Amino acid sequence: MLSMNSTAMRFSLLLGLLALVAFISLSAGERWLNPFATNQGLDSVILWELRLPRLFTAFAVGGLLALAGAWFQVMLGNPLAEPYVLGVAGSAAVGAVVMLSLFPESPLGMSFGAFIGAGVGIAVVMAFVHLGPGRLLLAGVVLAAFWSALIALMLALLPQGQLGLALGWMLGDLSSSTIPSSMLLVFWALALGCGLLLASSLDRLLLGEKHAAALGVDVSRLRWALLLVASAATAVAVTAAGTIGFIGLVIPHAMRLMFGGMHRVMMPASAIGGGVLLVLADSGARSVIAPAELPVGVITAFIGVPVFLWLLWRRA
Repeated sequence: MLSMNSTAMRFSLLLGLLALVAFISLSAGERWLNPFATNQGLDSVILWELRLPRLFTAFAVGGLLALAGAWFQVMLGNPLAEPYVLGVAGSAAVGAVVMLSLFPESPLGMSFGAFIGAGVGIAVVMAFVHLGPGRLLLAGVVLAAFWSALIALMLALLPQGQLGLALGWMLGDLSSSTIPSSMLLVFWALALGCGLLLASSLDRLLLGEKHAAALGVDVSRLRWALLLVASAATAVAVTAAGTIGFIGLVIPHAMRLMFGGMHRVMMPASAIGGGVLLVLADSGARSVIAPAELPVGVITAFIGVPVFLWLLWRRA
């Protein structure tokens, strides 16, 4: 167990890293700017009206995905679990593509469809809760494959002019979120609050279901609560920014290594760490091939896939 001084020092390092990546995010792009020297003209508009809201969006979405990943891993007892493994992101993508085909001129259509699709995915997953964590994970993998096949079919039927927009959103797009960044920060704070409220029960669940029940935890009720809050956090993140994978896998593991397994510490660390990673990935996506942008999901996949394979190798 980490001492209070050690924990405070590591949080200070994490917050310092957040400040650094925030500076990079405000500076990076087609036009490199100095946030401390930009106060008027076009550069000021770019900095405060475009990049700052996008910074807040990336931070909130990354934090939501990291918290959801931590909850799914505890709920399923599997360190390979993350927000997309249960098919919630896939069902959200189906909803987005359906709305794009029906209302191609509506800027809110894809986001609305994604939220409805995520809700459908959550409802389908809940039908399998009674099977237990192991079979629930397997059901999620099968559902994710089904949603992927359905998406491929619908993409093949989309007009050529809409195909690029759909593919861009499915690979992660922080540039056209229809949810205000201020509202996303509120969702981030609410999700973190839920994580802190559930922290002691999560610690007990790590000891095993029988030990948790002996310590007064209603395990069935806790798993339902975890599924609801994790799925809701994923739905908001996907609605805001499309499908961005692996943050929910990488960050909880990194924060456990850095802060230990106590959830009253690990939850806020994951909420901040997920934001740091996505802000940094978005900065790279906007800068590597500027003035064009890489999909931010590509950057997170380059980070997440090696981590996933390493974890899989360790469990073999």
